[in-house]
Amino acid sequence: MVVVCLLVFPGPCFGQKTPPKKNPNKIKVLPDMTEGVIAEGSIIFNYVDAKRRRRLTLDVYRPENRDRLSPAIVMYFGGGWQNGRPGLFAPLAQALAQRGYVCVVPEYRLSGEAPFPAAVYDAKAAVRWTRKFSKRFKVDPHRIACLGGSAGGHLAGFVAATSSTGKFEGKGEHREVSSEVQAAVVMCGPMNLLDPNTVERIEKSAGTASGHAVIDFLQGETPSSNEVLYREASPITHAGAHTPPVLFIDGEFDNPGNRSTEFRALLNQHKTANEFVMLPKAPHPFWVYREWFTPTVDAVDSFLRKHML
Repeated sequence: MVVVCLLVFPGPCFGQKTPPKKNPNKIKVLPDMTEGVIAEGSIIFNYVDAKRRRRLTLDVYRPENRDRLSPAIVMYFGGGWQNGRPGLFAPLAQALAQRGYVCVVPEYRLSGEAPFPAAVYDAKAAVRWTRKFSKRFKVDPHRIACLGGSAGGHLAGFVAATSSTGKFEGKGEHREVSSEVQAAVVMCGPMNLLDPNTVERIEKSAGTASGHAVIDFLQGETPSSNEVLYREASPITHAGAHTPPVLFIDGEFDNPGNRSTEFRALLNQHKTANEFVMLPKAPHPFWVYREWFTPTVDAVDSFLRKHML
């Protein structure tokens, strides 16, 4: 009987069954306005043409009945710089608002409308707007972070890398106000567009029907045709002692760590606080799925409380 038990049951004997493997919960998190969060949408924050006809808007999610100033997070959605909208970050913004943050989710010009550096200009304009109207939304102007996922992660990294330098401000609104951030969260965002693996993928895609999102973002250029532009568009090029603390979050099944290794090494050289979190079995984009939603919120909240509160 013992032999039969060992052959039939690879797990424990005596009638104990091996627990079934649990598959990750890939059900997407939907916006769920719960108590304690006030949402305001489609607020104009920037004009990007001389005649002030092209306007950009943002959404704000903030804690209700808060009697003190709150830290703010300016959040950039992903989509390969080609598509996406602020509503994609509604669930994450709501959850972080419940933790006490004022979350500002702006739109930015996509590559089909205007290539790099337009999106960076818009990303910084959103920070300036947040600081400009800090009193209206009960934001502490000295505690503003940025966060982004995928292409939005690139923008968050870029805003952090150029923080307090005066670079890449564009000609948008509220130029008299600083776009400096006190912390940043980069979720699977590329920090070096000249990384050998990235360059190889881009060059292979050049000339194909589908092309590559980075080529569209960078004015139709490839690394081989315009290396200077690719270097200029890489956050790591601009990072230094002025860069604030940065949290990097990657999924285990999404090239974990490789996008930020060089950037973190540079931050370490300048003794700038930084952390890396890998979410087990997480795909791209992990923050939209229930399985990794709360761990993402916890990681962001923990880091910002440590470095910005």
